[in-house]
Amino acid sequence: MSSFPRIILNPKKDRSVRLYHPWVFSGAIHKVEGTVKEGDIVEVFSADGNYLATGHFHEGSIKVRLFSFSKTDAGASFWYDRLQAAFDAREKIGITNLSSTNVYRLVHAEGDGLPGLIIDIYGSVAVIQTHTVGMHSARHDIAEALKKIYGTQLEAIYDKSSETMSKQNAVVTENTFC
Repeated sequence: MSSFPRIILNPKKDRSVRLYHPWVFSGAIHKVEGTVKEGDIVEVFSADGNYLATGHFHEGSIKVRLFSFSKTDAGASFWYDRLQAAFDAREKIGITNLSSTNVYRLVHAEGDGLPGLIIDIYGSVAVIQTHTVGMHSARHDIAEALKKIYGTQLEAIYDKSSETMSKQNAVVTENTFC
């Protein structure tokens, strides 16, 4: 059994989650089991108790930004697998090794199933920008995953989150990871 707080949806409010929509709006929530704060990992359940997804809890009309539709501990291996999948998708379409440019977007938030996260690659530098407290709290695991995926090709990881996170009253003190 998971130790994450549980979000229980109202009856008939689980359709969008079952269709893999990455957001749970406040009006869909029946109750919260456990104590949650901004950015915490939560699991989402249907009104009849079936697990639906895992995501980050947020204040506001979008209460949960979903990053997994399978049970997960959201640990280091989870982030590695998700970033490796994003890299593999870019490699498959041929943008990771173009002769005309060495710049591409590795992660495009909801488009890659990682709401609140943007990662751009500029040659040997990865630039991370988090747009949610939850993704910001996972940035160290994300940086470690990038190091594993790119190896010696990656000379630096720059965290550009201070611009967006300061607007959300989050404290951002570091900008580089390697």
